[in-house]
Amino acid sequence: MKFLFLLIIFFTFLTEANTANTKLRKYESYLDQITWKHLKFNLPNGEWLYYSKDPWSLENFHGSCVNFLNVEKKIINGHYQICYIQSGGKWRNLLGSYLQAEWKKNKYDNCSLRPEYFYVKSIFKGASSNCYVSRHIDPNKEIYFPDDPNDTSARLKKFIRDRSLKLPKIMLSFESIYYSNLRDKAISMSVAINPEAYGANKTLYDNEIDSEYHRNKINKYLDKKNFITNWTKKMSIQHSLLEDQLEAKIDFKLNFLDLNDTQNNYSSSFIKDLNKLNELYKSGILNDTEFEKAKKKLLN
Repeated sequence: MKFLFLLIIFFTFLTEANTANTKLRKYESYLDQITWKHLKFNLPNGEWLYYSKDPWSLENFHGSCVNFLNVEKKIINGHYQICYIQSGGKWRNLLGSYLQAEWKKNKYDNCSLRPEYFYVKSIFKGASSNCYVSRHIDPNKEIYFPDDPNDTSARLKKFIRDRSLKLPKIMLSFESIYYSNLRDKAISMSVAINPEAYGANKTLYDNEIDSEYHRNKINKYLDKKNFITNWTKKMSIQHSLLEDQLEAKIDFKLNFLDLNDTQNNYSSSFIKDLNKLNELYKSGILNDTEFEKAKKKLLN
């Protein structure tokens, strides 16, 4: 949701005359697909409320982000953001070098496999960049106590406050970023979802380090590993569709064969038993201690 919110912003489009933009109206909801900067973006299931547009300038660079929320019963179940940046045509190489430095070396978030990331795939050529990241985030920390002091999220915080919205314990976040030095534009697409709202079992822990979605712990929670793996695959397809619209060359497209060839290392009967156990926990029949003990026995 905040993967280089201020600086990571990217590519508009090569066929601007071919696709009509969706007329985005503040506080209206959108379903299925929108078109922005003449590119098509597929929204996850549900209604997505367009709540803000954030234009900005930094020296010779100019860009904008559009932001959407999926909200149900006062709980934020999803955040969707698309951003672009350009230099006005005169600073194409400088823009590419600047963005690449951020994406490769930013100390808060970047395109390397950090401990809190589940999956990363990237290509850097010259001043061009192509990157996809799958991870989990603690939305409360990301919004109110970010590692990067420049990530203020002022509009989002105001929207949450004005509407008395609540945040989920953990969200899964997927980032697509693309910049080709052949043109003076770059684009990012970020999607964050509440896994419980999209079919995952109940989230157990409410901070980034302790989360069962943390890469160092997820093998102990195979139902959660299966869930984030499937969503990572699903969003990698969206990344590939974005590459196609941007007319990325074959040797500059990300190869997701390692991800899509991943096989689950547990049986359907195991998942069925794990789901039954989770239902007993959610219904209150098992308390926290009993649930963890039974789950540990099942995993062993």
